[in-house]
Amino acid sequence: MNPARVPFSRAWRARTRQRLFRHAPTDNQPVVLRHSRIYLLPTRRGLALIATLLTMLLASLNYGLALGVAITFLLTGLLAAAQLHTFRNLAGIEIAPLSAGESFAGDEIAFALAVHAGSAARTSIQLATIDGPAVERGNVAAGASLTATLTRPALHRGKVALGRVTLSTDHPFGLWRGWSYVHFPLEGIVFPAPEVSAPPLPLGHGGTQTEAAGRGDDADLAGLRAYQPGDPPQRIAWKAVARGAGWFSKEFDGAGGGGPLMLSWTSLPATLDAEARLSRLTAWVLAAERAARPFALAIPGTMLPPQQGRDHRRAALTALALFDARRA
Repeated sequence: MNPARVPFSRAWRARTRQRLFRHAPTDNQPVVLRHSRIYLLPTRRGLALIATLLTMLLASLNYGLALGVAITFLLTGLLAAAQLHTFRNLAGIEIAPLSAGESFAGDEIAFALAVHAGSAARTSIQLATIDGPAVERGNVAAGASLTATLTRPALHRGKVALGRVTLSTDHPFGLWRGWSYVHFPLEGIVFPAPEVSAPPLPLGHGGTQTEAAGRGDDADLAGLRAYQPGDPPQRIAWKAVARGAGWFSKEFDGAGGGGPLMLSWTSLPATLDAEARLSRLTAWVLAAERAARPFALAIPGTMLPPQQGRDHRRAALTALALFDARRA
């Protein structure tokens, strides 16, 4: 065997496998379905009809039934027309990635895709991930588009890829199934599952103990200030909003009772393994947000300064989700 032919053979097999099954996430741009990406096979109903037509043809030829031959060819034409309509129901559809969601381990993570019908109306379009349920989207009018939300199980923390998505249809008569694969490099973040019945939050710099459920209302109300993006919902003056006075946030003396919190990896008991520590820190991050307390997070390789708000919460949870346990 010529050694120079081995890499070429492997590359050819890899290209063929990628073209047929779309295992790798190589669709970096919106995908328009053309004939080279659409596959057709008869369904069980279609196979039954094909077997029936073959039986009718053999019987009609054997007994010299001209009417039977005519009906057989008429139904065969119907079968071929259905195949063409199934293909045309997918051809020209454009699929584009929109966003990847966030979730906690043990839940499901959602991804959003945009499906554009193009110049023709689409009927009975289904989308499905490798391990998720199919999403029936019904009809899409010509020139219209829709947003399809697909879910995957979030079993472990870290990044979860959308994976290969199957777009399929069996329109018009359920005789043929047409499908196509798209594979976008879309990844969501799965945060560690928060510890159930986590212990109270650690002492803040002010020295006041705060319960895990949060005691953000224990401080004295100092007044109202203009609402700023990222302020926790617990601080919003909802009564003022209801009166139509505008959006304001409450300010408390003592910054919510106890000052900023330090959520540190090294302060946790040595008996906890890495995943248990991440779960406890996740529970504390959520508790600090509920209590409207600024907090700092210190884990091996990451140090977040004391802040609060939606962006700081997401940065902390993302750091916990992507933490490399080998650093511990």
